[in-house]
Amino acid sequence: MTNERVVEVPWALAQLPQTGIVLDVGSCEATYLATIVGPGRELHCLDPRDCSDSLPPGVAFHQQSILENDLEAASYDAVLFLSTLEHIGLPTYGQMLFRHGDRLALAEAARLLRPNGRVILTLPVGASRMTTWFRQYSPVDLRDLFRDWSWEVSYWGYKGGEFVPIEESEVLRFEYRETFSPDSFGAGAVAGIAAAPRSRRSES
Repeated sequence: MTNERVVEVPWALAQLPQTGIVLDVGSCEATYLATIVGPGRELHCLDPRDCSDSLPPGVAFHQQSILENDLEAASYDAVLFLSTLEHIGLPTYGQMLFRHGDRLALAEAARLLRPNGRVILTLPVGASRMTTWFRQYSPVDLRDLFRDWSWEVSYWGYKGGEFVPIEESEVLRFEYRETFSPDSFGAGAVAGIAAAPRSRRSES
């Protein structure tokens, strides 16, 4: 089954700093974590579920929610949300319903970033939509969500059995694929965003 991970994972990993400390949010069941760990780069994982036994050796695990954590401010060179932000604050993955969870999570990520640090994230895009377990963002939604950030975005859409780069003007043509059959479940289009709090950039 082809899902958005085929473009999300390589894109996100390429955006991470070569050295420093990376915080991965929503780490349980992630398959890319071992790729992040390396010389000069340290990985911390954050998830309200306990998956400490399945994480790569040497990874620091925090069994907490991004919305309720005791991590020290300005501690991370990058905060990674790979297909995670769209779920935060919705009643899924053991969470309680929490209004504007995505916005609050971004604000918390800004608190945790070191100067010149960035948030790296991917999420489903298309027409504005919210279900009990995920949000789908339109380009207008993204501009509003990141209004206090300096950010760059790339888009991919599912065409002809594979994900290919698309223009922003094409995003609204795509819809989440929710049929549980081979090659028919997952985002119809996905965005990759690299962002830094605007106030940080203006001060540097």
